[in-house]
Amino acid sequence: MIRERVWGVSETPPNTLQYRFDGPEDAPVLILGPSLGTTWHRL
Repeated sequence: MIRERVWGVSETPPNTLQYRFDGPEDAPVLILGPSLGTTWHRL
């Protein structure tokens, strides 16, 4: 089962939503933003 977490605004830029899906440590992080569009970032 995949759990979706939304990080607090104190840890994210304004008007930006970041979703991290529990999984392998190399799992990508989906970042949605009005100026970023939709991009996948690998930590």
